[in-house]
Amino acid sequence: MELFFEGDILEFQDGIDQLMQQWAFSQSKDGVPIKVEQTDVDEIYVNFNHSKAEIHYHHPVQFFRALGLLLEHMQVVEEMKVREVPQFQMNGPMLDCSRNAVLTTEFLKEMIRLMAGMGLNTLLLYMEDTYEIESAPYFGYMRGRYSREELKEIDEFASLFGIEVIPCIQTLAHLSTYLRWDVTKDIRDTDDILLANSEKTYQFIEKMIQSVSEPFRSRRIHIGMDEAHFLGRGNYIERFGHQSAFQIMSDHLQAVREITAKHHLQPMIWSDMYFRIASDKGDYYDTQAAIPKDIIRQKPDDVQLVYWDYYHEDQDFYHDYIRKHQEFGMNPLFAGGIWTFNGNTIHYDKTFASTHAALRACKKEGVTEVFVTLWGDDGAETNPFTALLGLQLYAEHGYTKEITNEKLRSRFRFCTGAEMDAFLQLGSIDSYIHPGKNLEPVNPSKFLLWQDPLVGLFDHYIEDQKVASCYQQLEKDLLQVKTKTGKWQGLFDYAGALCATLSIKSTIGTNMKTAYEQNDKAGLDQILQKDLPELLQKVKRLHLLHYKQWMETNKPFGWEVLDIRYGGLMLRIETTMLRLREFLEGTITAIPELEQERLSYANEAKENELVRCNLYQHIATPNVL
Repeated sequence: MELFFEGDILEFQDGIDQLMQQWAFSQSKDGVPIKVEQTDVDEIYVNFNHSKAEIHYHHPVQFFRALGLLLEHMQVVEEMKVREVPQFQMNGPMLDCSRNAVLTTEFLKEMIRLMAGMGLNTLLLYMEDTYEIESAPYFGYMRGRYSREELKEIDEFASLFGIEVIPCIQTLAHLSTYLRWDVTKDIRDTDDILLANSEKTYQFIEKMIQSVSEPFRSRRIHIGMDEAHFLGRGNYIERFGHQSAFQIMSDHLQAVREITAKHHLQPMIWSDMYFRIASDKGDYYDTQAAIPKDIIRQKPDDVQLVYWDYYHEDQDFYHDYIRKHQEFGMNPLFAGGIWTFNGNTIHYDKTFASTHAALRACKKEGVTEVFVTLWGDDGAETNPFTALLGLQLYAEHGYTKEITNEKLRSRFRFCTGAEMDAFLQLGSIDSYIHPGKNLEPVNPSKFLLWQDPLVGLFDHYIEDQKVASCYQQLEKDLLQVKTKTGKWQGLFDYAGALCATLSIKSTIGTNMKTAYEQNDKAGLDQILQKDLPELLQKVKRLHLLHYKQWMETNKPFGWEVLDIRYGGLMLRIETTMLRLREFLEGTITAIPELEQERLSYANEAKENELVRCNLYQHIATPNVL
């Protein structure tokens, strides 16, 4: 399709060039004339009438969303009018670059192109120690840290589409990967927390802030400060004596805020420490907690609070907590979550339920700035491209008071080239096995993959043999929808291979224990000769598909962790085969691992109800890892 833009589009031309192939159009004086106008009204207006069109936009990224809307409709209708009113001034993803996976610049450019079509105007990069500090060689050492040149390149590319890139760092806790090194002993409170009230600490924090902010146009910066649960309980006590966590936090925030002011930056922080301090249970989401007035007074006026919540599905809860944040005298930013952090698969049921509730509340309470996190907890096993439908969900919420599935489906098809229902299928692997509602949804795909075949810490929950048939059906379903996913078929190859692996592995431990207890040597021989060798081959295929995805998305640093997990699983399968062979041949008279009772992993869980466990070291073995 040929287009001819009438109006001043010089600032957009490089961005247009980036999207022409993806959106299958070209520019020509003989093309469909499109009158382009920037207006003072914050809205998008697109009009197409047979042979001509017009686009009105206010902010730059809205031009690209409007162009996408036009192209989407021109393919199917001869006339159309669309008017959209943005619901948020800020909307976009926070990408986790700190849980071993540091996203490549090429991945980020692809994500930025997709964001432009969706109309998302903000990209946040979460970097604990994965950016360069010139005078600190151990900061991000062997972690795939970004160079200043890489960050500048990302920022330059985003600016082509009017997208703001905001660095997100940590200036208190969540720094264990750096604080492990001996060079940090003078600025270390605990293994995870910086030493507050120390001049050396603030000298280092200034280096952090200066280094990470310089490559970006944005004057905004996220300085973290969440989940500092043991603040002041390590070296701080030896140096400065006991002091309340809140007072340490308050003084520390003021010191860091002075640094950001010196560098003309506008800081934001996660809000949970304020709420935990007010809670008798130390619970961020304690509805009974009341923030004392003196705590509110001590928060600097120019530091924005970020209310993060990925869990609740009750809209009233968000209303209540937004109002609690507003007691500080300003609107919070809201950070939701696309559930990429539940293991090795995305969870769309939870994502949709929590997102709808949260963003509806944000609109009604006047929250104007939102973003959505794509965390990579415990090794970043889930590919962030699986979250594209979640990003589209945020985008559509951002341009209308109430979205429809029809609009979401149509926009997703245009922006990504994939069908919405296929991605919903991709995000149903865990909910298919366990459709129940939980604040934190269960993740059997993770603990069934990584649990030991002989020790089987989660076998207690898998006595129902239907689990294997469920994974078999899921593999077929994924294969069926794969053809509707355009260039994202690799995501479905991995998911299908995961289900194929789990169709054997999910029940192999219980089958083996049952056969052993019944002295069914024929059954054990079947597992030895057929099931375990087949499982080993499927794990090897899964490993290679996962490797391919990782290397297409992330820097290579961090993959070694998943190699260790896959390698350990393969070797344990071989050891299981060896143990069975020795038993069947009479070399050993018993297999003690199979004689142990399979207890419930979580004592408080209901009998046979699945649990959530998202730490590999807790899944693989009860022994010291």
